[in-house]
Amino acid sequence: MNTLSVLVVVDALGALSSGTLMDNVYLVDSSRYLGSWQEGTDSLHTLCQDGQLIRWYATGVSPGSRVAITGFAGPMADQGICVPVSSGGADGDYWTGRVASRGSFASWPYVVSLALGGQVMRFSPYLKVD
Repeated sequence: MNTLSVLVVVDALGALSSGTLMDNVYLVDSSRYLGSWQEGTDSLHTLCQDGQLIRWYATGVSPGSRVAITGFAGPMADQGICVPVSSGGADGDYWTGRVASRGSFASWPYVVSLALGGQVMRFSPYLKVD
């Protein structure tokens, strides 16, 4: 079972000027043909397996835009399905969590908090355990 990566790309200038991440955040994951859907939106449904390691990375669309993940909340984290923690490495800062659905196969919404331009903004994608 390989590590799954989720990339969060943010139009920080658009988000700060509109006051929202809606239509300013785009997600893709590395599951390719395995079944994730809503890629390129803030509502990505990442398909994963129980026991799989997931890494979340964030970056800005514009060079020089500082974007950082500051935390996770919502049913996925609150119910212990996947509780990401801040990590780091040669690739830069990221958050890592292991899926621990304990045999529960469902779709779990979660909330990602992002710091950009001195503000914290949130959006809600999904983790689908299959």
